[in-house]
Amino acid sequence: MKYRSILYLLCLMMALMVSGCWNYSELKELSISYALGIDQLDDGQIQLTLLISLPMAGKSSSQKSNSNGGEEKGYWVTTMTGRTLFEALSNGRDQVSRKTFLAQNKVIIIGEEAAKNGISPLLDLAYRRHDVRELNDVFIAKGKAQDILEAKSEQEENLAKALENLVEATGSTSKATKTTLLDVMKSLVSKTNDPFISGLELVDHSAGKETKKLVKLSDTALFKDDRLVGWFNPKETRGLLWILGEVKSGIIVVDAPDDESKKVAIEIMKASRKVKPELMDGKPVMTVSVEEVGNLGEQMTSINMATPENFKELENRQANVIKEEIQAALDKAQALGVDVFKFGQEYHRKFPKEFPALEENWEEEFKNLTVNIEVKTKLNALGLAAEPVKD
Repeated sequence: MKYRSILYLLCLMMALMVSGCWNYSELKELSISYALGIDQLDDGQIQLTLLISLPMAGKSSSQKSNSNGGEEKGYWVTTMTGRTLFEALSNGRDQVSRKTFLAQNKVIIIGEEAAKNGISPLLDLAYRRHDVRELNDVFIAKGKAQDILEAKSEQEENLAKALENLVEATGSTSKATKTTLLDVMKSLVSKTNDPFISGLELVDHSAGKETKKLVKLSDTALFKDDRLVGWFNPKETRGLLWILGEVKSGIIVVDAPDDESKKVAIEIMKASRKVKPELMDGKPVMTVSVEEVGNLGEQMTSINMATPENFKELENRQANVIKEEIQAALDKAQALGVDVFKFGQEYHRKFPKEFPALEENWEEEFKNLTVNIEVKTKLNALGLAAEPVKD
């Protein structure tokens, strides 16, 4: 009897394990979205643009020839409209014969006009749906999100994959940011932090006699609460990343010592930062300290840089460039009253008792915040060439 009971229990456990999911759907029954765009139309309606994968049954490549001898895309771009995003998705069933599946979606693009009117309502559906991943990369289009998704990539057949690769490449320049849906959600619920999101724009690219529109990472969108209020250019964006401690690599270009008309390029090898929030006579004062180590990557002058004097001067000049980038970001953010640097969070962490009084009017406190910038730089190596090539 004992062994029989154990056998029954094992059979029951096996039955539960192989029962499957109640809402399981075959892939061939789904429209798999890789990227989605959100625009607001002139009449107030919401336009949703989806980049949907096309099934390539029996094909080993991502493309197949069509009847005219050309190539068919491995994806389809379609638009749908409604008073809300949910209604737009529902209305889209008139043209999309399969249920839309968003679990494979990697990119969310919001049009500029829609972002100016507030992104919180536009992302509400993404927060609620179980099949939308929090690690979607989020962008703001300079123009319409639809135009971005209808553009082509020269290197990737799937534009969503091209955008993913662009985001991953931002670490090599530290002039663009990587922002996920989770990052945006955290900033929107914070009482002090304001969101920032990387921008995209279409640029003309000439290939022989043909001119194409290609997608390019462009600037960083700044938000007050959930509304787009301005943009950081690449210099200001790197200033933001210096303060956040997210500069990993990149190039700093300075004037050559003793030859101001020539340039020297210094490669950023590593960097770190510390922020020190203080209260002086009840007023907040922030100190941002950055330490950077670089290598001499290139010089456009024949002057020998491998002297203690020139090394020291190059270190000073790259420190000045870093200070200028940080100050440029601070000036614009404080003028707009947007704390994208998470300073409020730092004060909350260090001064939990005093912070509630600051939080009541943090925007004005941030605008008037005194920020001290300290930068230490070190030049490590010259590369393989000890001296420049002489004419």
